[in-house]
Amino acid sequence: MKNSWNKRAPAGLLCLALALALALALPATAASAGGTCMLHPDAFRLQSDALHWTIKIHSGAECIQGLRWSTIMIDSISIDEAPKMGRLLLEGPSFRYFSNPGAHGTDSFRISISGSSLRQKGTSSIEVEVAVD
Repeated sequence: MKNSWNKRAPAGLLCLALALALALALPATAASAGGTCMLHPDAFRLQSDALHWTIKIHSGAECIQGLRWSTIMIDSISIDEAPKMGRLLLEGPSFRYFSNPGAHGTDSFRISISGSSLRQKGTSSIEVEVAVD
């Protein structure tokens, strides 16, 4: 009597090997499509402070930037000035910027954050300059 698992094992291993080969062959850009905008942005303090951040992004790409800090409790985030060469979405305590395909040059937008830091209520304004290449 033959074991049916032995008949299927080579086919299963072949499928696994094929799936692994396809995963390794995918271009690296697919994994970075929703990349981080900045690794270590200057922190806002919710003390009527105004910050200037700079992002570099490829035309047609997107990035996500979190806005959480250890002592900050965010109540609201709003878009004060929308970008002109891309789209901006607020998603929880973060924003996602989408560069328009074919866009090149400099874009910018401004957001406001309100909440509390160490139990002190306040606001911050962040102007983001986007270099699109």
